[in-house]
Amino acid sequence: MVATKPHAVPKSKGGIDAEDARRRREASTIQIRKDKKEEGLQKRRRPAAAAAAAPYGGSSSSQPPQQARTATRSAEAPEPGLAETLKSLPEDVQLLNSDDRGQQLEACIRLRKLLSIERNPPIAEIIEAGVVPRLVQFLHCFDDPMLAFEAAWAVTNVASGTSEHTRVLLDNGAVPVLVQLALHEDSNLREQSMWALGNIAGDSPRCRDLVLSYGVVPRLLPQCECEQPRAGTSAGPSHLSSHPHVYQPPPGGGQASLVAQPLLSAAPTMQRNATWLLSNLCRGKPPPRWALVEPTVPVLVRLLQRQTDDEVLTDACWAISYLSEPPERIAPLVEAGAILPLVALLSHTMPSVQTPALRAVGNIAAGTAAQAAALIAGGALGPLQRLLSTGKKELRKEAAWMLSNLTAGDREQVAAVCAAGVVPKLLDMAAHEEYEIKKEVVYALCNACCFGSAQIACGLAQLGIVVRLCDLLELPDASLLLAVLEALEALLRAGGDGFGINPHARLVDEAGGCEKIEALQMHENPEVFEKAQALLEAFFGADEDEEDPLTAPLATAEGFSFG
Repeated sequence: MVATKPHAVPKSKGGIDAEDARRRREASTIQIRKDKKEEGLQKRRRPAAAAAAAPYGGSSSSQPPQQARTATRSAEAPEPGLAETLKSLPEDVQLLNSDDRGQQLEACIRLRKLLSIERNPPIAEIIEAGVVPRLVQFLHCFDDPMLAFEAAWAVTNVASGTSEHTRVLLDNGAVPVLVQLALHEDSNLREQSMWALGNIAGDSPRCRDLVLSYGVVPRLLPQCECEQPRAGTSAGPSHLSSHPHVYQPPPGGGQASLVAQPLLSAAPTMQRNATWLLSNLCRGKPPPRWALVEPTVPVLVRLLQRQTDDEVLTDACWAISYLSEPPERIAPLVEAGAILPLVALLSHTMPSVQTPALRAVGNIAAGTAAQAAALIAGGALGPLQRLLSTGKKELRKEAAWMLSNLTAGDREQVAAVCAAGVVPKLLDMAAHEEYEIKKEVVYALCNACCFGSAQIACGLAQLGIVVRLCDLLELPDASLLLAVLEALEALLRAGGDGFGINPHARLVDEAGGCEKIEALQMHENPEVFEKAQALLEAFFGADEDEEDPLTAPLATAEGFSFG
């Protein structure tokens, strides 16, 4: 055990390594992004329950397809009774390969019913039967929307399976024809094609980039805003104008093979599917080429400003959050006016909307000082303070993470966070929250100590941060321990600035911090024990001619205010 050293006047030594602290903070930011539950494959399968609403399934209903988000198909064994159901598969294949349109349609309906089984649909078995090339062929039946729709539905559910299942669709050329169908005159067929493309794009960055390469974005943006193409206009990419919402007629006035009809109002599910597909086109690492997704920015911002549908808002916010990474892509989002609607959505009643909105503003907070300042000016701190008390632990964690990004900024940002009155709540969370949330809270507090002014540090000490940091000196996380030690160093330096004694040293000693710091000299991590040793030498070294700071008065921090 290292002997306890008497307290001494702080000495003038090198300060906090700000760049090193920021690098560690960035590493933690990457980890929290990896932890989010949303990271799974973004796929949806149209279930059998939607058959009753299908416009071509023998029903007179003209309602749009029903949506159902499902997880990726598991590797479990088929349900009991499935083998009996599959006995008709050879007959279905025979009907599918006939030359009679009626039999072809009947086969497509049977296959999509098999693929719409709620649990463990027989995707692999149907692929092995060799039907995928024929289904893709039927997608080209632009003059028979009933047949193309049933084929698109079956293809959608094949794409909801594994990457191997999706690859079969790619190998058979499903993507380009699905992109063409995104401008078909039949709204149900347009919507189903977007659903299938969403499943394909959500499979992997490679699939996403393939879908993008066929020019799907200009076709998709009008569907997101319910601005449908005018009648008599072409679906071909050569006839798209530079404006995403204006369609030019084909040269020479020729008749296009796909003609979009004017709609007075688009079905809500059309816009939901289109926005969901858009979010899948923006997600993934490495990110998509900026030139391909940049046109989505103004449309997404308008959706945030004008939409009331929870599903559309959720997917639009996720898309913005994907587009805000890496940091150099934040500027176009800010310039397009994304900050104010995102901040407003932090107070939305639905956590499904709040979560991606918080992720997006958190990414912006990790950008430049000017971008973080724009968030603060946009009123982000009020909703963040409320989110720290929400019952949803994921939101509390994200809110603390964003605050840690803000307190890692310049002194003005740190002062604004402190003036918003969040510090007392953060100190309470550092004591009582579960570890994953506590970690983000501690980073927020430590950054405030390290990057704020000396006056800020003194005010934080008066609120009890020294005691809380000393309580954290036994954490198992070496990176977090380093952050705590650096924060204590900043506090001790601020307490001794211009004085002959250091009142903050007394607070560390009374909280049992000296003994804990001494124990860290035996820590297995070399950075931790070196920082602990340097801290002891700088602020608690023996010097008989100096006054003991135990007799020093507490700092008053005049002029410092947290609210």
